[in-house]
Amino acid sequence: MIINTIRNKLNHSIVLPGSKSITLRNLVLASLAEGRTEIDDPCDCDDTREMVDCLGGLGIVIQASDDYRRITVEGTGGRFAEGPVSLDLGLSGTSARFLIALSALRTDETRMAGRGSLNERPNAPLLDALEQMGGASESAHDGCLPVTIRGPGTFNRSVRMKGDVSSQFFSALLQIAPVLPDGLEIQVEGELVSRPYIDITLNEMRTFGVDVENDDYRKFRVAPQRYRSGPRSVEGDASAGSYFAALALMHGGKVVIENLGSDSRQGDIRFLSICENLGAHVRMDEKKTVIEGPEDGHVRPTTGEIECGDIPDAALTLIALSPLIPGTTRITGIGTLKQKECDRIECPAAELRKIGVAVKTGPDSIEVGELPPGALNATVDISVETYHDHRMAMSFGVLGTRLGNLNILDPDVVGKTYPRFWEDLARVG
Repeated sequence: MIINTIRNKLNHSIVLPGSKSITLRNLVLASLAEGRTEIDDPCDCDDTREMVDCLGGLGIVIQASDDYRRITVEGTGGRFAEGPVSLDLGLSGTSARFLIALSALRTDETRMAGRGSLNERPNAPLLDALEQMGGASESAHDGCLPVTIRGPGTFNRSVRMKGDVSSQFFSALLQIAPVLPDGLEIQVEGELVSRPYIDITLNEMRTFGVDVENDDYRKFRVAPQRYRSGPRSVEGDASAGSYFAALALMHGGKVVIENLGSDSRQGDIRFLSICENLGAHVRMDEKKTVIEGPEDGHVRPTTGEIECGDIPDAALTLIALSPLIPGTTRITGIGTLKQKECDRIECPAAELRKIGVAVKTGPDSIEVGELPPGALNATVDISVETYHDHRMAMSFGVLGTRLGNLNILDPDVVGKTYPRFWEDLARVG
């Protein structure tokens, strides 16, 4: 797919897809509640549909409307189908971690398998924690999928888990903790990465009526409690919002995001602060955000390195945007990006070098130089590999609206989280 240049200042409003992070958590918590929960405006994407199918495989009665604007879940309070179960997780890493924990609530065998890069993503710390709780697991290699889980008859009350691999492991355990007979205490070894995603989990658990004692992200204590069912509504996805904020920054003009505002607990909303430091103007009320690009149309240089450890999904948007920032942009704290759908440090570096951009990479950082002379007026198309990664496609699609000569390979990969991305991008332009 060749991305066309946007030549005019923007003046556009966008309704983002529902937050994938919130949608997946709501589906899990609704299944653990007693009774019916109706989830409005969920993220309609591959990851959501795969989670819905897997929860159905665990015996949850779950139904989506034809337009996928509402999902109805009949919660069972943590009781799932009996007998052996096999689940196909597709490419959803978040769903894999959440479903591994849910499967520990069953004493029968649950086998989980994924596709492609999902089978290479690590789960060993989570599987080890489940074994500390009394369960059993088998994995193909080093904790990667396929895995087989068998929950214990009696749960231990405390586990320890490394905090430097993925916050999803902790979210997975936190979500099942209230339905355990004695609750659960989770001790964090080392520093806990991606804390904003833990905040999303704790906030959604709170909306379902459950409180968690958080000891400065070093220890979590969850007493036995009941999740409350009821109606829920999902706000816009802040990670998806980063693409449209970047468009306003790099093209000037205005983009209005209609369903994401200051009430959001999503960590990726901090990307808007980065855009402000680069010259954009941002105004927010509780439900809506307005981003206006620099009046002179020029992105400002950075005043130092940009730490993105708490916004791993939006970090790739910044990496793709960086060639338009004067000077060299250094982005740090992104070691977890190496274990996403692709290596989100080395893979974008390889694609930026095709454009002639100087890039240096480290184990948890990347340095990106400016576009070389003539790059904005190039006539030869450059093919951008997406590595089966939806965020590679979307981030470089945004960059392509300035260059005009990027050919995004495998554009349909955006279906993982944002199937209508290309249509929304075309409407902006």
